[in-house]
Amino acid sequence: MLDPIPLECPYCGEPVELDVDESGGARQRYVEDCPVCCRPWQVEVVCDRDGDWLATLRTSDD
Repeated sequence: MLDPIPLECPYCGEPVELDVDESGGARQRYVEDCPVCCRPWQVEVVCDRDGDWLATLRTSDD
């Protein structure tokens, strides 16, 4: 199991942790709500060549 990826909510700025579902493939895009402010993130998760997972959170306006 992967360790959660530490990130910051693009809306409220609170620190959050994102759990990656490896079964979703090496490149994933989906919407998830912030557990703090409940606003929807545009999530992009990518597995790089070294097997490390990278995540980006964007607002729905981006």
